[in-house]
Amino acid sequence: MKASGQPVFHLKPTDPASFEAERFPVFGADISHTGWYGFPLHPREGVVKIANHGPGLTLHPDDERAVTEADAAALRGFLRGTFPALADAEIVYTRLCLYTDTFDEHFWIGRHSETAGLVVASGGSGHGFKFAPVLGDLVADVVEGKSHPYADKFGWRQPSGPFEGTEAARFHGDG
Repeated sequence: MKASGQPVFHLKPTDPASFEAERFPVFGADISHTGWYGFPLHPREGVVKIANHGPGLTLHPDDERAVTEADAAALRGFLRGTFPALADAEIVYTRLCLYTDTFDEHFWIGRHSETAGLVVASGGSGHGFKFAPVLGDLVADVVEGKSHPYADKFGWRQPSGPFEGTEAARFHGDG
């Protein structure tokens, strides 16, 4: 597994009403190609959250975890072509969303191949949070040694080559 950081931006629009949920829903803008997605105006904070689910930046534990100027430039380019009213909005907060990527983008939920009693449940590759409600049963079954239809798919395995997922925005798109 490797860690990667995906840029997240919180923007303060000049016309907040245009970005309220009734007018500006959660979106995935050509997610398979560019990776951009976002959320409407947060009612208390007055910001719109836009992030990228793309190749990201491979991180080492000692690396600085900061959004780069190149990330901000990519955001501005996306906004100019898609949401021009946000193109010059003030960026009030940025962060990197940390992923634990497996070599094949699949969850890693299985007993360690050499350490008895150790079960690893990781490798969300950007999908862990949204799947958390259904992963609990799988993790519990693996811990308890019960059979589960996805146990083999997500179990302990060896990579057959480099990190090469199949999700277009992460591995094959323009990012």
